Amino acid sequence: MRTFGWVHHLVFGMIVGLLLALLPVRDARAMHDQVHCRSCHRMDARAENGVVKALRVPRKTLCLTCHDARQDVSGMGPPHVINGSRPLAGGSFTATLDSDNSGHNMLSVDADLGLTPPGGSPRSEFSCLSCHDPHPNGNFRNLKTEINGRGTWISAHGDASFEKNVYISGINNFCSACHPQFAEPSTGSNGNSWRRHPVGITIYGAQHADFIHWAKSRNKITLAEFPAGDPDTAAGARVFCLSCHVAHASPFQDALRWDYAQTPRGCLECHSF
Repeated sequence: MRTFGWVHHLVFGMIVGLLLALLPVRDARAMHDQVHCRSCHRMDARAENGVVKALRVPRKTLCLTCHDARQDVSGMGPPHVINGSRPLAGGSFTATLDSDNSGHNMLSVDADLGLTPPGGSPRSEFSCLSCHDPHPNGNFRNLKTEINGRGTWISAHGDASFEKNVYISGINNFCSACHPQFAEPSTGSNGNSWRRHPVGITIYGAQHADFIHWAKSRNKITLAEFPAGDPDTAAGARVFCLSCHVAHASPFQDALRWDYAQTPRGCLECHSF
């Protein structure tokens, strides 16, 4: 009986290991696990166990050695957040090469805002590593687990192509770690007190939302946060920061998902008035 039990656990462990090996490894956590330390750090030649030395390139531009399509020679197919040919879920920083108004600018200081995020306090620097950790940290897409003293855990299902993600919770709290004023409720009903579109509210049953129209839209511009983790369970869908904005930058002002200056199309997915 003891031998059978030992063999049973061994076989079970092998099966679990095989299943885990077959799972997609496209999440940043898994991908960065495959990158050797020497790809980013200079190593002490005498240290067989790998003593980490200085970065091979400056911290601000380190990520772009793989994530800029014009520089990437990794052969690992990482998401190209700049100069890439595919539209990513987070948007592309390429637009900020032409306009600071397109979103987060990680390559230069914003000519209009400096290092002060809208609705927040001035920062000393801004780069990819302001939002992401370079090493696996257990959070979605290696997003930082704490920003400005606030816990910023994200729950989401990552898309293997990095083009579509299913967000469950945490994004509103993450964004407001640097944009806290946008998380405050408006102080009244007139236009002068309007701060932001409310987030964290369900689309279904909202006073001014046309839930049926939005739910039936085949190619939604305005996305939602799905607490159930299933985009087909739309009844619990909630408005969140990424309903209207992309995380990185977009071709449109303020990192919006559509050209608000030309059309209210995105608004009209949820609003019928």
